[in-house]
Amino acid sequence: MYGNYLVLCGMVWSQFGKQDAGLELIRALDSEDENVRVLARVLLQQGGAGSKELIGEALAQREISVDVALLCGFESRGLSTVNDIDGGGWSTAEA
Repeated sequence: MYGNYLVLCGMVWSQFGKQDAGLELIRALDSEDENVRVLARVLLQQGGAGSKELIGEALAQREISVDVALLCGFESRGLSTVNDIDGGGWSTAEA
């Protein structure tokens, strides 16, 4: 049932950019269930540039780790990189 909910959140996030739906996907990245984590990553990747911004914000708020952000494609597409700012937070920078 939770998988269906995540798919709906992914659709709402990618089609309408609803912040609450995107945040549900971010929260799912921390699930104990590996299948839920994978589904959340895939749905965020389908969200495009808006997901990169959302992931960057989650990094800045320390809601997700750098490793999780990289798994979500935060850096791998070459659109953004992850930079440490004096140990006080994270930001995105255009490559």
